[in-house]
Order: sequence, then structure tokens, then C-alpha cells
Amino acid sequence: MLNVVEQPASASLRQRMEKAGCAFEFLVLAPEVSEAVDEALHRQAVDLLFQQIKAQWLERHRQLTLDPRYAEVAPPTMVWDLNKAVAKPLNRDEVTRLMRADAGERNQQPYALYADFCEPPYGTRFSDDATQALFQTWLDLLGLEEGGDVVVLSWVDNFNFNWTASDGPDPAREPWSDYFDDGLEWWGVWCLSIWNPKRRTLAVLAASTTD
Repeated sequence: MLNVVEQPASASLRQRMEKAGCAFEFLVLAPEVSEAVDEALHRQAVDLLFQQIKAQWLERHRQLTLDPRYAEVAPPTMVWDLNKAVAKPLNRDEVTRLMRADAGERNQQPYALYADFCEPPYGTRFSDDATQALFQTWLDLLGLEEGGDVVVLSWVDNFNFNWTASDGPDPAREPWSDYFDDGLEWWGVWCLSIWNPKRRTLAVLAASTTD
């Protein structure tokens, strides 16, 4: 069983990220002490994040339709099938790259988390002097830290990112959720699960957006 770890800092950071236009969604969970943290539990954590994302979408729609002008707007839909999701464990160098607060050029390096944290399609409204500190706060909440035995699984590495490829369709490389459709247009997609055994937290992040 997984329990949501929603500290005041988590809620505050989520609000700041959303207000600034950051594309990432996240959830921090804690398994029962006796529970084995294997790939199946990581998969369960991803499912809980997607349930949260869908609930947020529906709540925003509910708020929108309180205005009579938008009363007829259809609710958003999102489907996912985690039985089709393929988990790839990240090696130590890849995990370290996730933690680098290096703006650089987007897409030059795989797992450049900071670049995408800062640069969704329309940019973010973080103040320049606060961005790195905010990113580090986020990493801390996610349990991404140097040392220890942090385990990170990527759930989107097998996707066919080259949508112009001439080879035939490969079901094993198709997205397992339509949530990723926007990001696969060009910006990119994220879905990671992060197990920190020292803290006993299992965090999940996801992002997918377009202009």
C-alpha cells in the first residue's frame, strides 16, 4: 500500500510551479514498512500520479463550467494502460545528470531535467535568482540526491520519438497514455519514478506539453 506524503512544502511548491508555468506534475508517496519496493510498486505509483492528474483536469473543467459561457465545454479525457508501460532503470551517470542545475541547450543531453523544468514551450515565470534554488527544493522533495541507493525508472524511454520515421508501427514503442500526445509533437515527455530507500519515499514525476 502507498500513502501520499503531502507536506505543506509539497503543496506550496506545486502551486508555485503551476503559477510559473512549469510543465511538471509530481507526487510523493511512502510505502508500508513491510512492503517490497519492486517494479510493480513503481508501476502502482505511476498509476496514482495519473489518477491525480486526471482529477486535477476534471476539477479545472468543473471550475471553468461555473461560467455560463463555458457550460457546454466537454470534460477532458485521459486514458492510460500501464500494462503496456516499459520501465528502464537509469544508471548512476544518468541519475546524476537529472540533478544537474545546468541550463544548457534543451535536447542536447538526455535526462536534462533542469532544462525542461525551466523551459516549457512558453518559458516560465520563475525569477532568475530563484530558479536553481526552487529546482533544488523540488529535487529534495522527490528524494533525488547524491549517494545512497536511489533507484530511478524511466517509463517513456522506449517511445518512438521520431514521428517521421518510415519504418512500420511498433506496438512496443507506442505511448501507453494519450497524456503524452502533446509532448510527442516536439517538446518531449517525462515520466520517472524515484525510490529513495533512506527516506523510504517513492516519488513520481511526469510532463508532456506543446505550444
